[in-house]
Amino acid sequence: MWLFGYGSLMWDGWETEYGCVARTHADLPGHNRIFNKKSLERWGTHARPGPTLNLARTGTCRGMAFAFDDGARGDIEAYLNHRETCEATEVAVQLPDNTEVAALTYIYDGPRLIGDGLTLEQRASMIVEASGIAGSSYDYIKGVRAHLAELGVADPAVEALWHAVVATKGRSDD
Repeated sequence: MWLFGYGSLMWDGWETEYGCVARTHADLPGHNRIFNKKSLERWGTHARPGPTLNLARTGTCRGMAFAFDDGARGDIEAYLNHRETCEATEVAVQLPDNTEVAALTYIYDGPRLIGDGLTLEQRASMIVEASGIAGSSYDYIKGVRAHLAELGVADPAVEALWHAVVATKGRSDD
């Protein structure tokens, strides 16, 4: 069984508890990162939701693929379905040796979506204002950007939103 991670699943170590047997960079064609999922507990609240990562159906997303014994699938899905607030979707990812494998990933499509009509600046304002039980939404995007850089992943959507957040935060400190 393979699982594709594109955000915090790439680096927070969750996979060790479930007996990960391999991990490698992988590409998910036809998808890219987008901050359009509202966090209402961890990085925001119902009153001030914090935008978190999701996948949009365009471009290519570089992430991490994790391999597990098939027997771990039920436990992994139970944990991640709760954590990601949705059920897994099967996608085809490309490994570094150009092998294509079927992998589970999480693409949220529910009531917590942030509408497409919000501008980059409006999303940045949400991030500057939101905070939840895990910390501020600002710290979330800052951590996402730093961890992606450590993994050698350059993501234009993350960079664009980060620069908008920095500009918004600078204005809010005036």
